[in-house]
Amino acid sequence: MKVFEGRWLGGVVLALAMSATGAVPVVKTVPWVASNPLIPHDTWSGKAVTLKGTSDQYGASIQWTWDFGDGSPVATGTVTSANLYALESSHTYVGSDGTTFTARLTVANGATGESASQTYYVKISTKSLPVEVNVAIDEGLWALHKGMTRSTSGGVNYGNWTSWSSYYSLTPANIMAFEVNGHLESGVAGNPYTETVKRAMNELFTRLTTFNPTVQTLGDPDANDNNIAIKVNQGDHYYQTGMFMDALIASGTPEAVAPTGPANVVGRTYKEIVQDMVDFYSWGQYDSGSPVRGGWRYSDNQAPDNSVGQWAAIGMIPAERHWGCVIPAWVKTANRNWLVYSQKTVSPYTFGYTDSNPIWTGTFAVTPSGMVQLAWQGLGRGHLGWDRAETYLRDNFGVTGGSYDTNIKKFYYGLFAFVKAMLLHDSNEDGVAEPIVMLQSSTPGVTPVDWYSAETNSVPPYQPLGVNHLEGVARTLVNAQLANKTWGSPPAAVVDGNELDYYTAWAIIMLQRTLFESGAPVAVAKATPNPAVAGQVVQLDGSASYHQDSGKAIDSWEWDLDNDGTYDVTGPFASVSFPALGSYPVKLRVTDDASPEASATTFVTVVVSIPPLAPSADAGGPYHFCPQSVPWFLDGTGSTNPDDGQSEPHVPPYPGDAIVSYAWDLDGNGVFDNASGAQPDVTAYFSGLPAGNHVIGLKVTDRTATSFPSSNLPDQSDTDSAVVTVHARTDPECVCVDNLAARAKIFGVPALPTVQLTWTPKAGAHHYNVYRGTVAGGPYLKIGSTTSSYAVFTDNGAGIGLTVGQTYYYVIRQADALDRELCQSNEASARPRNR
Repeated sequence: MKVFEGRWLGGVVLALAMSATGAVPVVKTVPWVASNPLIPHDTWSGKAVTLKGTSDQYGASIQWTWDFGDGSPVATGTVTSANLYALESSHTYVGSDGTTFTARLTVANGATGESASQTYYVKISTKSLPVEVNVAIDEGLWALHKGMTRSTSGGVNYGNWTSWSSYYSLTPANIMAFEVNGHLESGVAGNPYTETVKRAMNELFTRLTTFNPTVQTLGDPDANDNNIAIKVNQGDHYYQTGMFMDALIASGTPEAVAPTGPANVVGRTYKEIVQDMVDFYSWGQYDSGSPVRGGWRYSDNQAPDNSVGQWAAIGMIPAERHWGCVIPAWVKTANRNWLVYSQKTVSPYTFGYTDSNPIWTGTFAVTPSGMVQLAWQGLGRGHLGWDRAETYLRDNFGVTGGSYDTNIKKFYYGLFAFVKAMLLHDSNEDGVAEPIVMLQSSTPGVTPVDWYSAETNSVPPYQPLGVNHLEGVARTLVNAQLANKTWGSPPAAVVDGNELDYYTAWAIIMLQRTLFESGAPVAVAKATPNPAVAGQVVQLDGSASYHQDSGKAIDSWEWDLDNDGTYDVTGPFASVSFPALGSYPVKLRVTDDASPEASATTFVTVVVSIPPLAPSADAGGPYHFCPQSVPWFLDGTGSTNPDDGQSEPHVPPYPGDAIVSYAWDLDGNGVFDNASGAQPDVTAYFSGLPAGNHVIGLKVTDRTATSFPSSNLPDQSDTDSAVVTVHARTDPECVCVDNLAARAKIFGVPALPTVQLTWTPKAGAHHYNVYRGTVAGGPYLKIGSTTSSYAVFTDNGAGIGLTVGQTYYYVIRQADALDRELCQSNEASARPRNR
């Protein structure tokens, strides 16, 4: 039996199931990365963060429980109709950098005994601007999710933010905040935001209307010749329609079909709908020619203003660049004339409102808007109009205090336009964005500034040396987030109270630095060892970089090893060394396989210092455990100690520093007490768990206190995490090499004892990693890899030599192009012999 609660919402009765006898609750937790829920949410030690989840059942007998995974008391409560979409709990994690905790949300039906749980991963990192940005976005998206008004009509789920604003375009603005972070309506069902975005998309189409676009003075606006134009079914549609276009394009699904909406909307593809929105803007462009044609305002063919113009451009830029929609040439020509007319010809060369003069909202509303329109035209750096406007913004970028008319960073309407202009900049009219990183000026003595990452008194890698250290967009927005995790006033200045409704979505989009794309590439760089000693080879690893959209992938890695702006080497792995003490930023740029391509960068700072130095943990992995290839081992032997073997002078000598402890956290509680040793056998632990994914941690500790007693330092530690996947026996991933054979041979001059391995290759393997041990069942050490299509490998002792009469045990592991091992073979053995 189901019990329903009826709720009036916008004239629609919303029916919510309170409980279902005998039904297992559906529990969902919010992933930080939609395409990979195993990537933890960021925090830093001592920071209170929100754990986020939902349930599909509520009622007096339905209880939720958050186990934070760090040994602290659980939080619990009753699931009600008011909180089933917001089962949240604030918690403060404390620990060393790199520690990952596995929290768990459980929903239990006390009346039936049914229950279900989902994990939620949180990782402690060093507090830095990128980490603060991640936390701000994470909390801001949850605020949007909680603020949605949900309803159901005719069996279709809807959602909007009408309690925030009467403007329809707030819904697509908020949708886009989710989409650019990879949370899509086409995402997995286990992500609560998938339903949130799907509800909002269903609502979006119902807010549209269609009409027949007639031929205008400058030409026919109906580019697809179907006699249909589409706009928002509300006033101020020239402001609003561009945001609807953006949300559709950011879905990344041009061939998806609208499930709702009026005739000529429902049942049509997203791309077809966007083209008809382009036709609407073409039709409504001002064409009377007094004083010049071009631009848009509040009504059809009305003499323009530069505030509205950006919203037409912001819709047509991705329509043309990403989805190939057609814009009549005369539309751009007229708009270009408008831009020339509306920009001052004397210093400060700002754009105006209805002419070259700004209105009371100030130049920071209309100048960035003019630059967005220039970006649409492909008129960027090198074009006089752009260079003059950019100079004005750079010259005033450091202004503090004031309000919207004197400080762009206090005016989010203008700031959002500015960010759009920087990201969409195109200087050669080829329709490919050339994003600007360093805001520059032609005014003598004014140096470029990183408009996004700059921080007051900052140091590399977030701000290059030799530039004015100003507060950029990221620091401004992070500091301005309110206690309820939204953005609004104060501290942002407000010109029109309706702006406040959009500030949270705009802030999230600005922090993400992504427009229109369904998620973005994310660069992740690791250096080992770090810290290091002078001259030591440091291994760089960018293989953990990922894409927020599961339909796209990273296919290019570039390393700037000396921070000179030039990329020196390519590939997911690289190495570097530095001859002297200091901190050395190394930059990684990754590029995806989208069209157009998108890139992301990050820095890892290699610290070169003198002993004693902390070790660098490497938990190995990702691990794939298949029941047909046991035992299962973890491998922490990649951990390094940069001052290994060194100690301070003493007679008799102190023992050299070394890693003396490998401690493993297998249950995600932040306590490293489940296994020990560099290569522990964890078969018993993981074979008792069901198939699934688990985040584990490794803590390595050296003997600094013994090797360097006068330093007065304790033994130093470092932590790292990895993913363990336990597969079912029938999992296709467990189609392992099962016929590995080993044969002892004599090879070479002089003759050396060797072992030759052979096997049948498996489809999909990029290469095979070869492991050798001296004990049956392992553990094993990696001795090499091969891409041989003949599936053969010869072991001659890797320069050390094999011992005659010693039995050696071998396994191989299939790996992909990023060296992620997928499966372990059977074990084979051989005993080298004399001739």
